[in-house]
Parts: sequence; C-alpha cells; structure tokens
Amino acid sequence: MENQNDDFLMPEKIQTEIEKKVKELKDSDPKLKRVFPILVEGDEDEGEKPYYIGYFKQPSFPAFSKYLSLSQKDQAGAMRELAKDCFIDGDKELIKDDSLFIYGLMPHLAKIIEMRKGRLVNLSNAGK
Repeated sequence: MENQNDDFLMPEKIQTEIEKKVKELKDSDPKLKRVFPILVEGDEDEGEKPYYIGYFKQPSFPAFSKYLSLSQKDQAGAMRELAKDCFIDGDKELIKDDSLFIYGLMPHLAKIIEMRKGRLVNLSNAGK
C-alpha cells in the first residue's frame, strides 16, 4: 500500500493485515486485477475506531461511465457513487459517514481511476 500521508507511519501489524486481505481478495476472484486498500484514521475522541480500511477495485466500464456522467453535475456525489461501485470489502462507514468520506476517503479515490502511462506514437513521416 502506498503511503499517501508522510506523517502517518502505519504499524507493521496493520500493514501485514492489509497485505493478507488483498491476497485473499485476489485469490477469491481471479478477474480482480488490482485491489486498492485505503486506510483512513478515525477520531477516537469522537468515538470512532482508530482506523478504517476499505478495499476498492478499478471501476468497470459502466461504473466509470456513470461516474463521468454524474461528475458533470455533482463531483462529490459522483465520487460517492464511484466508491459504492468499486467497494469490495472493509469498513462501509468510509462511504456512509459524511466526515469519513469527504475528509478521509474522497481525496484518495482518484488513485483507483488514475490513468496508465502511455504515449501517442506519431506515424507520420516529416517531409512527406
């Protein structure tokens, strides 16, 4: 799991738990190419758990199309629908709770729709 927040050092126990769960999810679904575990710190002073973990997959074509359509009107709503469509396992509170979603999960969701590296190959010959 990529550490998105440099000042948050994840305990080795949690890292191991996440790696085990990712392997378990991939083993249970051979079509699952990538699993994106997203960890959000909870606010224990407000009665939350110390951390929440959600496991997400890349969106299918219909889910991505729905996201693009919704994002024209409501970016936050579109991100929530994307999270619902891509959620595999973990703490559903990340999607349902407004604070956990907006300030915890949403900033990291862009990672699951990040484009692959590529380039346009110019096949025209100069001087033709």
